[in-house]
Amino acid sequence: MKRVLLVDDEPDARQLLRQYVGQEPGYELVGEAGDGPGAVQAIHALRPDLVFLDIQLPGCSGFEVLARLEQLPQVVFSTAYDAHAIEAFAFHALDYLLKPYGRARFQQALARVAHDDARVEALAQRLLQAGAPYAPRVILHKGTRRVVVDAHAIRYVEAYGDYCKVYLQAEQLLSLSGISELAQKLDPALFCRVHRSYLVNLTHARELVRVGRRGYVVLDNRAQVKVSDSYQGQLQRLLL
Repeated sequence: MKRVLLVDDEPDARQLLRQYVGQEPGYELVGEAGDGPGAVQAIHALRPDLVFLDIQLPGCSGFEVLARLEQLPQVVFSTAYDAHAIEAFAFHALDYLLKPYGRARFQQALARVAHDDARVEALAQRLLQAGAPYAPRVILHKGTRRVVVDAHAIRYVEAYGDYCKVYLQAEQLLSLSGISELAQKLDPALFCRVHRSYLVNLTHARELVRVGRRGYVVLDNRAQVKVSDSYQGQLQRLLL
């Protein structure tokens, strides 16, 4: 059963969505919100799988709601924007419901988000970066959930095929970006490539050690990350 949250400042719009959701098997309505701050609070408290999110909300916009989340659910946007704004919105390749809409269009949005909501994740990551050269927070995956993590909390990153394993103090998450793509998002003053398969947060590095012929950087959580010889000298200078 997919848990659904409705966010709209118009009671009539929420009533219509309530009716549509109630007619769909496999979906359960768990709550509603009428403004941006209330939406953030409800998403954190209820952890819905899917949110119908109005763009124009009192308190903060639907986009700002995304940027304030600690976990990112699936999202279907709704909007009453004029034609010029819709064109700009469509530039991000996002699906949306243009008010007023009927049940057929509602069902079409459900089908689309069920198969591909990666573009909402990409939009949320851009909002988290908010024009800064590097991302202070990144979206990672914990099982089927997407969580927002402070970059400073990352200890190290390990290449994992086309993805990355991201290690925190005592937890392992997954990034759907490759290690080179993720490295471009993170501040190079903090994150250093120590091996073609590893990226380390220098603020958590404590010492360099050798075990036999191999070098390792030891982190504050006692993790040991392999360092290739080609990165050894650069890493020693950065740790001085």
